[in-house]
Amino acid sequence: MTQPNIKEAIVAGPLAGISVAYRNTDYIANRVFPILDGADPKAKITKYQKGAWFRDEAGIRAAGTRARRGGYPITSVSIATAEYAFAKEVTDEDRRFVKSQGAPELKPDQDAIEFATDKVDLKKEIRVAELITGGTWADGNSGGEDAEGLWVASSGNTFFADIATGKKKIKESGLIANVLLIDYATYLGLKEVSEVLEKIKYTQKGVFGTDLLASLLELDEVLVGTAIKSTAEETAAGDDFSAANIWEINSGKGMGFLFYRPKRLGLKVPTAGLQVRIAYEDGSPRRTSTWREAAEHQDVYEVAEETDIVQVGADCAYLWKDTYAT
Repeated sequence: MTQPNIKEAIVAGPLAGISVAYRNTDYIANRVFPILDGADPKAKITKYQKGAWFRDEAGIRAAGTRARRGGYPITSVSIATAEYAFAKEVTDEDRRFVKSQGAPELKPDQDAIEFATDKVDLKKEIRVAELITGGTWADGNSGGEDAEGLWVASSGNTFFADIATGKKKIKESGLIANVLLIDYATYLGLKEVSEVLEKIKYTQKGVFGTDLLASLLELDEVLVGTAIKSTAEETAAGDDFSAANIWEINSGKGMGFLFYRPKRLGLKVPTAGLQVRIAYEDGSPRRTSTWREAAEHQDVYEVAEETDIVQVGADCAYLWKDTYAT
């Protein structure tokens, strides 16, 4: 036996420049509904009722008589923003000992800010998803029309027919749907559907993706919701995890949401929903603050954002459930 055996004498320690973390790689909440900045925390959005604007009422005015007259009723959508925040502490001991030989490859201050930021992002993703999946839209069904898993079926597929149905229903409000949101399982399933593959066979790109799918459906964009959350309660072990897809109505069964999203908000501009966001004192839409807790010998980092996310036009969107499975 060769002595000394250097390899056997090495004390295990963390490798520099590498670590492993699990978190969502993409959030789409800010891309779903347009964002309104600069509003008051409590306000009402004026909404013209659509019926009067589509009514055929103009007529011939005879000489010496008055033209026909009419009016347009209005209503409003209430908004009330709330601040969503999360904070993480960093102790002096963590800062000191992280520099020790053999300490884990952590950056306590940076990690705290990233962790708090992700919590706020995750909460917004859940809020937007819950507004959509729990709402009643132009389909007229609470929780969406049942697609019976036929969007990804090898026979009897209804994907293109259902999209056409949704488009025609939204068109009844005078709008042309321009965005489709689907969950990740449905997106993967559509990549294998023969009807979809046949339509893209002769396109210049010929490779399935969100841009090509949007082009096939004559939409501005296709959004794919990939984010998950854990439904497990925290335990002493700390490694408790139970994955749940955020973008679906029934677990493991998929969803689709076709809607109209305006290029920008303004006067007399319809939208399925919107996000109202209140800026902080420095004008930024999100605040990262820190303070010292001297008795605990630690600093706290907090990330906060004040928002409200509301349904504005139920007739501007169409929702499907169980697109992937039934």
